Amino acid sequence: MKVLVTGSAGFIGGHVVRQLLKHSYQVKAMHLPNENLANLQGLPVETVAADITDRASLKLAMEDCDYVIHLAAIYKLWLPDPLLMDKVNVQGTRNVLELAKELDIKRVVYTSSIARFGGQGSGIDATEKSPFALGITGDPYPISKAAGHEIAVKAANDGQDVVICAPTGPLGPGDISPTPTGRFILTCATMPIITSLDSAVNFADVRDIALGHVLALEKGVSGESYLLGHKNLSIRQLAETVSEVLGVKKIIIPVPFALVSISSYFTLSYSQWISRKDPLFTPTSIHIAKLGLTADCSKAVNELGLPQTPLDVAIADALIWFSKNDYIKCSSLKRRIEGIKTASLTQ
Repeated sequence: MKVLVTGSAGFIGGHVVRQLLKHSYQVKAMHLPNENLANLQGLPVETVAADITDRASLKLAMEDCDYVIHLAAIYKLWLPDPLLMDKVNVQGTRNVLELAKELDIKRVVYTSSIARFGGQGSGIDATEKSPFALGITGDPYPISKAAGHEIAVKAANDGQDVVICAPTGPLGPGDISPTPTGRFILTCATMPIITSLDSAVNFADVRDIALGHVLALEKGVSGESYLLGHKNLSIRQLAETVSEVLGVKKIIIPVPFALVSISSYFTLSYSQWISRKDPLFTPTSIHIAKLGLTADCSKAVNELGLPQTPLDVAIADALIWFSKNDYIKCSSLKRRIEGIKTASLTQ
């Protein structure tokens, strides 16, 4: 059986490809033209350059496949073109599902997000039954992912075989961008003083999240959503876990939301008018942090058999990968990371 994986070169996507290969699937790894393919290097897959916003190239990529796992999306705090998020995350998802129906694809696994379910408020864990709560923030990412999610739900309600996966915060090797969480891990490793907000997020080993997609392909119920995650951690606890893995003591300073909210307008303005690059945080991302992204992921554990790898293993493997791939320059820190004992890497 052949599976097309959109977004195959990304952090989660590269691991989904590996898990599919372990389960003896043929894989067609779809990527954007000129995309960095480091996460696919050396893998026995068929690669194809295509774009989910271009129906012609997408149809060619899908034509000889039995299944599709649709991960391709834009996850950015800010974009020069704000309409691009909607074009990719919403219209791109519609293209995938419509073409899958036209081509009689047996099943589509759509990758939603914790952003569709999270943000229920301090002390309230999201579940697959939680209403969309992050629309009030005005952040284009959760709004676009929620819209794509509803397109997938409607397709399933109309009779198409569609299963929905909603990853929480992935941790582990292969964070090529890196993601905001990966950047925070690097900051915790390299800086003597760490600042943290009073916020909490559900995290999981990226390899467990990837396996969850394969389990959803094989065991998921059409029309159902599955939160793929493991453990809720405060930002302070995440920083402390990174420090413990490294075997060092870090100074962690709590920062009030009011102060960060004010500074976020300056970081956003700097991106908009000067750097034209991703800011570290934005007013809307701070609003999301205040609401929190904790979750109860027991449904995926109980119904799919989602594994729950300890987060210190995921963090250790992330640090080792970052060090080996020169995201960390300090020689003494690299030596310290070399001494970490952990599960063998898959990268």
